[in-house]
Amino acid sequence: MKTIAIATIAAGLVATSSATASAVPLVGTNGLCPNAWSLVQYITATYPGVQSIGGIRPDSRPDHPSGHAIDIMIGSDMALGDAINADVQSQSGRFHVRYTMW
Repeated sequence: MKTIAIATIAAGLVATSSATASAVPLVGTNGLCPNAWSLVQYITATYPGVQSIGGIRPDSRPDHPSGHAIDIMIGSDMALGDAINADVQSQSGRFHVRYTMW
């Protein structure tokens, strides 16, 4: 399964995933920073082909454990991954995206 990893920059309170229901399975989204949570909501509303989104998890780097990173699982749909990555990069200021890994 292919994944897009995205890290955001945020300060302040953390968000909870219970605020919005999603048809996309969400894993580790309680405690995401507000910018990461906003991006999760945008991705789930805009790209119905996304298989799942992951957030907080153990990692040797600080982005996932701190709630500043999400992983977007797109299965084998490379065109979907290309489209999401390009979209997120074009809106990096809106979501305060620091980097994407695709």
